Amino acid sequence: MTPRPEHQDGPTMTAPPPSNDETINNDNSILNSSQDDMPKRPPPGIFLHRDAKFSKLVPGTKEDRFHIHKTLGFLSLCSFFYRYFYCYLKDGNLGFNGPDSPTAWFDWVSMAVHICLAFSSILFRVPKKRIMHKPMVIYEEYRQHAMVFCSRCLAVFSICYLFPSAPSYCVPLAVMAHHLLADRITNLWGTPNHTAVRANAARADTSKDFYRHIAKFYSLYQFLAIASHILPNERLADLGFNALIAIQSSAFMMTLYRKRIVRGRTHLTVYSLCLVISAFHIVRLIGLSVTLLTILTFLIRVNLPRNLSNKYVVWSFFLLAAHNWSDCVVYLSDKLGLEMLSSLSSSSSHLFSSFLPSSTSTLVDSLGMPVMKGSGLALLLYSAFWIESLRFKEKTL
Repeated sequence: MTPRPEHQDGPTMTAPPPSNDETINNDNSILNSSQDDMPKRPPPGIFLHRDAKFSKLVPGTKEDRFHIHKTLGFLSLCSFFYRYFYCYLKDGNLGFNGPDSPTAWFDWVSMAVHICLAFSSILFRVPKKRIMHKPMVIYEEYRQHAMVFCSRCLAVFSICYLFPSAPSYCVPLAVMAHHLLADRITNLWGTPNHTAVRANAARADTSKDFYRHIAKFYSLYQFLAIASHILPNERLADLGFNALIAIQSSAFMMTLYRKRIVRGRTHLTVYSLCLVISAFHIVRLIGLSVTLLTILTFLIRVNLPRNLSNKYVVWSFFLLAAHNWSDCVVYLSDKLGLEMLSSLSSSSSHLFSSFLPSSTSTLVDSLGMPVMKGSGLALLLYSAFWIESLRFKEKTL
């Protein structure tokens, strides 16, 4: 870039000074000539950065000299397009048809690619703490949360494929274990009073209602994703995969933002679109009634005082409401010899399950009494993490 000419000291001028008009013309000519010499920058785009160069994605880095992370990222993009735009348009589902399907091996490969992508991020150095004025820079807590939540998706998928006849409480317990681990990560790496999910929506201006609504939508989606995992469903493997697009699309767009390829609004747009796609499949599979119950659970959670809002208690009540709750009453009344209570509960045994989609209702009716065992194991698991947190004398839950 040619430097702009500066005024310099010189010999005394003998000619009369130029008029004001001549001075302006001379200055304009200097400015025009200097601007002509400057390289022209492209105008800022709506979604792309003015300095966007996709070639920045090609060169290797010190951390990823063999392009492992890039290759896995490309394969993951192909996997998302295959599942959402080929399998769904062709078969009406995401193509995870169970362990007896002839394509079961390919389903395992697909999940392995996404999980390896999440864990290959450990190759890169990231800030230990969130940079508050740069919320779209990946940091340690965010990276570890992405690993844990991708592992949660793998756990849901694996139980469906390896243990299709497992008790219904196995998946909720697996999901609970991953969230307890995420809480521990927040305790070790997090910033007090700040959560990872809502930071990106709030980056532009948290005082604007639009961004507050976006942040609430992000939080509501989390509830939908959890609800889709912990309830029985014939397409539970589809739902296990379905949450990956929300996790990995955000990390991908944050990478493009850091490389000055896309703008902040691009992350907001693409990530929100991915959440809408994922939420569509969740609502389609769990049904409208469970969706409304999830929204109610979300409203209870966000409106309770913080010291009374324990998410594990809230989700426990959600499970009791979503499952055939009257079976629990019949079981307890039989044990206690309360025949009247048993008859009353039997008369309303399908009050809620009648509103469930047929696939979920059938599975719920066949649960028997795993709720009691699951509740006991959940309490044991929660206690184990709670005792571990007390060991470090820090509150995590």
